[in-house]
Amino acid sequence: MNQPAFTQRPIEVDQRGMTLRGTVYQPTKPGRHPTLLLLHRFTGNRMEAGFMFVRLGRALAASGVAAVTFDFMHSGESDGSFDRMLPSGELDDALRMTRWVQAQPFVDRARFGLLGFSLGGLVAACASAQSPPAYKALLLVAPTTVANLCRHAGDSEACTPAQTPVIIGPHALHPKFFEDLQKLDPIGSVVRHPRPTLLIQGTGDTAVAPAVSKQYVEAMEKANVPVELHLVPDADHNFVKAPWQQELVRKVVEWSVKTL
Repeated sequence: MNQPAFTQRPIEVDQRGMTLRGTVYQPTKPGRHPTLLLLHRFTGNRMEAGFMFVRLGRALAASGVAAVTFDFMHSGESDGSFDRMLPSGELDDALRMTRWVQAQPFVDRARFGLLGFSLGGLVAACASAQSPPAYKALLLVAPTTVANLCRHAGDSEACTPAQTPVIIGPHALHPKFFEDLQKLDPIGSVVRHPRPTLLIQGTGDTAVAPAVSKQYVEAMEKANVPVELHLVPDADHNFVKAPWQQELVRKVVEWSVKTL
């Protein structure tokens, strides 16, 4: 029987006395590998809609790039409750997982990248400035902005909720969510420490419209940061149709193998 190209295993990582839970997708071939850390979206989890992150992790590992996914604290299977989630806490989680991944024996620390989807993209952008030597490359999938998330507040211009808690679907937001959000500067962060960046955007996305994510591209182009924009025609925010998700996976794997 042929040996599988990769292995998949659950992990638990301590964070501030609580537990982050995740999954490692690791090439079977011995040695250190280029590695990608994946950050999920607002209200999402480490599997993502349509198992997008599962497919990404497996495809990357089968191509020789290790991948690590995890649930932010207060999301998915990690400890906590969503109504205690703050964006700055997710940034702290991303930095904690960065340190954990870099310490693993299968990781080539010189070939380590960060992928963020939606709010995970905003967090990834901020993390890229907080820990600049850590990441060789950055991948942003429909990255949101502070202003775009402020639409969920009652007063979007002031980013102040008309009443609390703010309810989004089955989720109640932390009373200080929008106050905390405004401490972050994702677009300023991505130009602070230039590194090769891929941005993937669905043209049919209404949660993070193409004009929103293109603010990142325009800022990076102005600052001479090497950036590539890849548009997936008609794709919505979660890439729910098979051809859209297949295109996303193909592009991420192709770019990661070439760039990391």
